[in-house]
Amino acid sequence: MIISVPSVSLAVQANAPVEKSKKPVTVTSDTMEANTSENRVVFRGNVAAVEDFTLCSDELSILYDSNRDVSEIEASGNVRIFQDEKKSTAGRAVYDRKARLIVLTGDPQVTQCSDIIKGDRITVYLDDNNAVVESGGGKRVKAVIMPEKKCPGQTAPERTVSEEALCNGAR
Repeated sequence: MIISVPSVSLAVQANAPVEKSKKPVTVTSDTMEANTSENRVVFRGNVAAVEDFTLCSDELSILYDSNRDVSEIEASGNVRIFQDEKKSTAGRAVYDRKARLIVLTGDPQVTQCSDIIKGDRITVYLDDNNAVVESGGGKRVKAVIMPEKKCPGQTAPERTVSEEALCNGAR
C-alpha cells in the first residue's frame, strides 16, 4: 500500500521504554509515501527529521524492523546534520539507530566549533562523540584543527531555532 500525503508531519514512537535509541523521530516534509509491505516510509521535499539531532535532506527513508521499530534512516540529497556544536554535510547519510552511528558519504564534512574534517566516508558515533574518517582511491583524509576553538556560547545552539529554520539556513 502506498500513500502520498502533502505537507505531513509524522512522529514515530517506539514501543519500548524510552532510551537513546527509542526516542521518537519527528519528520516534516512536503510529501510522504508509506509502503507497509516493505516496512518503509519515504519523505520527499524539504525534509527535517528530529531525534536527538536534526537531519535535513531532499529525501529521507525510514526502515522498520520486524517489531515495527525504526531500525535505519537513509537521507540523500543536500544532507545536513546538526547536533550540539557539530554540523555535518554530505550527499548521503545512513543512520543505524540501534548502533547509534551515522555513515556519511558523498563529499562528507564534519565541522565542530572551528575544526573541520573531510574524507570519502565519515562514520560518526553519536554516543561516544567520536568519528572515523576514511579515504580511498589515492585520496587522503584532511583535518583542519584550530589552536583556538571558536564555539558558540551555548551547548546546543540549534535548539534555540526551529528545525525548519536550521534546514532552511546556509547550505
